[in-house]
Formats: sequence, C-alpha cells, structure tokens
Amino acid sequence: MEAVFSFLFGDGNPNKNLEQRRWQAIGRTLRYNQGAVIPEQVIPFLDGLDKGQSIDDAMLPVLLQFNGLPEVSPEGEIVYRFPDLQTSVKPDTSAPPASFLKESLWQFSHASSTQILLSIGLGSINFIGALTLGKLLGSTSFVGFLGFVQGIYGILLAYGIGFLAIPIGRYFWIQWQNQRIMARNQTRQSLAKQLSKKTQKLTQKLDFARQFAQSTLVDNLNLAYTTEKDLLEQEAENQAEIDADWQRRLDRSKT
Repeated sequence: MEAVFSFLFGDGNPNKNLEQRRWQAIGRTLRYNQGAVIPEQVIPFLDGLDKGQSIDDAMLPVLLQFNGLPEVSPEGEIVYRFPDLQTSVKPDTSAPPASFLKESLWQFSHASSTQILLSIGLGSINFIGALTLGKLLGSTSFVGFLGFVQGIYGILLAYGIGFLAIPIGRYFWIQWQNQRIMARNQTRQSLAKQLSKKTQKLTQKLDFARQFAQSTLVDNLNLAYTTEKDLLEQEAENQAEIDADWQRRLDRSKT
C-alpha cells in the first residue's frame, strides 16, 4: 500500500526545509569568515539575482536576520560585518561550509522499480477492467447487484483513469520542477565560482573585509558573571578584572 501511495502521490517535497538550510548555511559562512564578508560570499545562498535584483536588496534580509552592519571601503565598495557572530562560547571546529546552496531534485517515487511496475500493472488492470465492464453492461438496465454496479460505473471508470492519469501528470510536473531547480542550482554555482577568479577588485574587497574579521571565545577568564556561582563569590574571584574595567572607564571619561 505504501508503494502504491508513493506511485500515485509521491513522497513529499524534498526541499520543504530549504529556508532553514539556507539560513544555517549563511550563518556557517559568516562564522567561518569571522563575521566579516563581502556580498559575493553570501549571494550564492540567495535567490532573485537572476531576475534583476540588486546585491544590496538581496543582502538586506541577511542583515536583518543576523544584525549585520555595512562598511564602506575607501574605493566605495561595501562589505558586511556581523558583530553577533564574532563571539562564541566554544571554538569553531566545523568543516568549511559549502560554497552555494544546492536544492534537491524531486523524485517520482521512493518505491522500487518492481513496485512501480506492479503499480502500473494494477492501474492498467483497473482501467481495462472498467472499459470491459462498460461494454458488458451496455445500454441495458439491470436490477439488484448488477444494477448497483451499473449505477457506480462512472466512479469505477474515473478511478481507473485517475490511477494512471495522476502519476502521468505528476511525472511531467516533476520534470518541469527539476528543470527550474537545476537552473537555480547552476545560477548559484556560477555565482560561487566568481570568488575563485581573484580579480583585483575582488581581492581589494576581501582584504578590506578581513580588517573587520575577529573571533572572540567567551570562557571563564573573560566572562564577567555566570549563573553557576553566587554573585558575591563571582565578584570576589573577578575583583581584579572588575577594578581594571572601572579604571579603563575612568580613563576614557577623562579624555
């Protein structure tokens, strides 16, 4: 029954969590680059640039999502800094992120080829049986069980047609969807490949972005307060650091 259902209606959208994957990939890219990136490092995870959308418009949701700030270089180029992603409580040991967002292609069915052939056979039997039954019933009126069958013949014929028509229609719809997905994947991959060209303009932007790159690891040495200990105990242990912090503030106020 599961194979028949998969043959008729498929197994769901393979990209139903695409937006979640998109933001996770962008977040990993921002952290991997220590919170400072150029647009060319982020746009391979976005959509819309192939429809005429500008880079600044495409980056706006990213800035809102991760509290980013634009920085303008002396040459007038814009890079983006994300202070919230420049602090972490543990070292980042993850592998380098993917260079672009890749959507998965739709599959007609997860059922095996044998199960699909059996489902096609079942649908064919239903359809041929419905046509045969229609010829047998003809235009003669029947009573009893045959009369009941004659009354629901339209439903039986529709079922036989639908059992084959739905998968056929879904097959062509999947081909259309996969063409669009492959086009989007190719566009994102092409945008990602631009980073490997290392033009002078691109190199200058990367160098400017690296000026804002930083990664701060928060641990017991630089964490002022924690919920693991009493407040007075923490103040006693961190008294020297607290005094130094107050001295820095006083010095700044004098200047």
